[in-house]
Amino acid sequence: MDSDSLNQIVAHVDRAYAVRARIQDVSESVDVLRHAQKDADTYELAWRLSRALFFLGQQSRERLIARSFHAEGADAGKLATRLAPDRVEGHFWLGVNIALLAGLEPIAKAAPHALKAKRALKKAISLDASYHAAGPLRVLARLQQRLPQLLGGGIARARENYERAISIAPANTVTRIYFAELLLDQGEIERAQAELRVVLNAPPDPDWSFEINRDRLLAQELMKNLARESVARPSRKQTL
Repeated sequence: MDSDSLNQIVAHVDRAYAVRARIQDVSESVDVLRHAQKDADTYELAWRLSRALFFLGQQSRERLIARSFHAEGADAGKLATRLAPDRVEGHFWLGVNIALLAGLEPIAKAAPHALKAKRALKKAISLDASYHAAGPLRVLARLQQRLPQLLGGGIARARENYERAISIAPANTVTRIYFAELLLDQGEIERAQAELRVVLNAPPDPDWSFEINRDRLLAQELMKNLARESVARPSRKQTL
């Protein structure tokens, strides 16, 4: 494949991902990438295929279909890491796909996937922790939030990485939502509300409009739930 053809494909699939709220555009870009890779395995195609498959898997409501997307996405990420081991994109999207795959597998398979995802994400952090709005830190923290300590998880570790991610990309609503959920689980209501208010007041960002719109709705729902719980909870005076 010549460089002009490669550049045209890259531009096309990047435009499709930029408007990912139109999921059909991302689906069509996967077909383009699959076809192009029959002619040549290139890094720029491989990591973008991994990214697009992550998104389709994330948006799928069918467990088996989501698993298929993430499994193929992991394969594309592995190829990318082989083609350019010192570039961050391949390691990051590999880690994301394996982490999500772990959540779709039986326990016996989930643990090995989680460990592989951790390794990929830590490698991505070592290469460029700021990539994708501190994505490697954000996804590693999410994984640690859900993993037992035996597998390298733990709230303290997750919290540290969320805070690192926020220091790098303070406007990212995905990190703020994840961190708010951790804080709510820990009973830190006021700080969780502060994180949710950041999401509700997030400035426009065309590169993240899909996530910002989604996360605002999530933040609104969480705030409503907290308000209902506050009303339903008896005051100390009433309980005496």
